[in-house]
Amino acid sequence: MSGSSPATRFITSLTWDMLPGEVIERAVMCLTDTLAAMLAGRATRAARVAADLAHDWWPGGTATSIVGGDRLATGGAAFANAVAANAVDIDDCGIYTWGHPGAQVVPTALALAEERRLSGRELILAIVVGYEIAFRAGRCLNHEQSTIHSAERTYRACGSWGSVACAAIACHALGLNEATTRHALGIAEYDSPDLPMMRAIDTPGMVKHGVGFGALTGLLSADLARRGFTGIVPGLDFDEFRPFVDDLGRDYYLPRGITWKRFSSCAWTHPALLAIEELRSRHPLDPGAIDRIVVETYPDAARLGTRIPLTTEEAQFNLAWPVAAMLVDGRVGPEQVADSRLGSPEIAALCRRIDVVVSEEMTHRYYLSEVNDPEGSDSSSVTITLTDGTVLSSGRLDHVLYPEPGWTWDEMRDKFAWLATGHVEPASIPRLLDALANVASADDSSVLIRDLASSLIPVPIEQGAVS
Repeated sequence: MSGSSPATRFITSLTWDMLPGEVIERAVMCLTDTLAAMLAGRATRAARVAADLAHDWWPGGTATSIVGGDRLATGGAAFANAVAANAVDIDDCGIYTWGHPGAQVVPTALALAEERRLSGRELILAIVVGYEIAFRAGRCLNHEQSTIHSAERTYRACGSWGSVACAAIACHALGLNEATTRHALGIAEYDSPDLPMMRAIDTPGMVKHGVGFGALTGLLSADLARRGFTGIVPGLDFDEFRPFVDDLGRDYYLPRGITWKRFSSCAWTHPALLAIEELRSRHPLDPGAIDRIVVETYPDAARLGTRIPLTTEEAQFNLAWPVAAMLVDGRVGPEQVADSRLGSPEIAALCRRIDVVVSEEMTHRYYLSEVNDPEGSDSSSVTITLTDGTVLSSGRLDHVLYPEPGWTWDEMRDKFAWLATGHVEPASIPRLLDALANVASADDSSVLIRDLASSLIPVPIEQGAVS
């Protein structure tokens, strides 16, 4: 298998001069956001288990585990940090992927940056390659799912297309040629995990989106190809998908294709949470005075259900728990979905008063949003009946994911400081944020991760986690 293609040309030939300023800024913000998510997730049981395994299987390398601060081989660090990045579901979502690119792209790029002492510009280039290929690979892999409007669809979650994106990052960072890169992409796609996503919605577990295996499979695939291992023709090279890849290097999806999360729960819950925020801004809501809550939404959000969660993963893949937590605490962050919080009698009591109704109109708008129709949106409305008979309604709230209203640097800095608190020494947060904002000028970007690792605070381990 040989020859050039739009995907392999982009991966192997992308240079700094080809990046528009808005792409560079977005990539740096993605780096900042994902590092914050990694820090927030490092105390979870899932992150601890993954880091413990990585420590045993891949000890003594050049890359840093954000969970424990120890040094691991490149694949081990990427695997462990990816699991941490998605562990509390506050990492970014990407257009066409139905999932989370940053949780795989950034840990992979950072591990390679430490291994190869990449400059700040080289790190950003690797991140851009990862995101742009993730958007296209996800679009190719799941292109048929948006036409299946029933409970039977079970699209493949993040680690599937993420394997291809992470292989692309490694090929770019290693300087592999087009022919070798094509094999790496084919190996990654062939060996990518299956990840039937909707089964994880119905029975949540630590498997979640398979991001750790996406990062690891991508790195293994590039290294195999570098050593002469061959792969299949990657889907990115199929004629039917040429419209998805022909614009690589000319039209960057990154500036309009990322949604950053303010809530630590599945994105399908966010329209309802925004509706609660709207109600709270207009009415003082005493959780004890609430008799009934009705959430109107679309089928995928309704499928999350209203069960009382027993684990953090069940809390994140749940509609009632985040809604109740928002009413009780006024926010849904890592604390609200932590295993230690799941015994809250106040939140659990509100969960039992929540009914979920599928709206035909919201369903129609949701399916339009999946094909990026301008009339589409992720929508919800929340109606609250108080014990005195008062009825409060948010009305329909339409949440458009792509493009979303742009975040400012101040908002991203605030999110990083919020999620980093308790995980790094307080005095180091401004220094880390300055280093992130100026990462493009760094001669050796791995200094950033070493500085972060030296600032880590040992955190309490969630119940049941390994030590």
